[in-house]
Amino acid sequence: MKKNVVIAGTIRADVGLPTGIQLLLEGKSAIDAVEETIKLVEDNEEDWTVGTGGLPNLLGEVELDASIMDGRTLRAGAVAAIKHYKNPISIARKIMEETPHVLLVGEGADQFAEVMGFEKAELLTESVRDIHKDFLEGKGIVQKSYDTEETMANKERYFKSFQSMVKDFKLMEWYKRYAQSNHGTVNILAKDAQGDICCGVSTSGLSFKFPGRAGDSPIIGAGNYADNRYGAAACVGIGEIVIRLSLARIAVYELSKGATVEEAAINAVKSMKDLEPDKGSVSILVMDKDGNVAAACNWEDYHYWIASSDKAVPEKRDCIFVNLDLVEKDGMGYHR
Repeated sequence: MKKNVVIAGTIRADVGLPTGIQLLLEGKSAIDAVEETIKLVEDNEEDWTVGTGGLPNLLGEVELDASIMDGRTLRAGAVAAIKHYKNPISIARKIMEETPHVLLVGEGADQFAEVMGFEKAELLTESVRDIHKDFLEGKGIVQKSYDTEETMANKERYFKSFQSMVKDFKLMEWYKRYAQSNHGTVNILAKDAQGDICCGVSTSGLSFKFPGRAGDSPIIGAGNYADNRYGAAACVGIGEIVIRLSLARIAVYELSKGATVEEAAINAVKSMKDLEPDKGSVSILVMDKDGNVAAACNWEDYHYWIASSDKAVPEKRDCIFVNLDLVEKDGMGYHR
């Protein structure tokens, strides 16, 4: 009998999804598939937004956030501002399964990782250290001996943002505007052969963020939520907006009322209109209890990946674009 399994992830998930779908097809749990998929993204040093090699805070320190939630039990685990251990998703799972807590932060999270036997790691890679140093010294785009065409393109994109914002705006205004367009996170949603759902999120957070800043990724109900009865959702984008809306929980609530995954994703993004004039970019990935998947965001040309028992090779799909300029703010709904 064919196993009805599915796994989906945001744009940076493609390096891990083949492993995730294989685990599900072998009968492993959704939790196992989510963790192992995210670990592969965290270990990809070419990705400057998740795990090892993530761009640092203003002080040059990499701080990692992650969370995981079990849709069967509604148990969850999360970490924020991990500085010395490379796979925060695994640490978050240990918190979920072996402690009475949900969220550990900073030094406490690192101490827990040490007690649980995780090995210390240097998160700040040579290339990222150079990027941070060159940025602070105002050197612009500097090509190093280890650079490739792809890394140079990434540097150019980041430095253009840095230069324009620093030149045109004061520090606080620059930081706010920069945060609207520079972010990165990996989201993974999975449904296993037993029908259990899990979702996980991992990120190095906003590049050059204030030290100690945590976004939505480690906040259950904001960046991540799963419930076997209805489905799951996870977010990428401006964490502060996602936290204020509890955006992942909104999408799952929509599913509980009978909405399709498309409707749930779109309505979650539309709820951002309640926060005007505060603006920012947010994408949400949604899976229902049957394994149907959709994503929506308020910018164009974004995609996600999905693999299933019907098609094990990960397939790229477009996110639904929600133009918030066309959404009326009616003062009703979730936050009034």
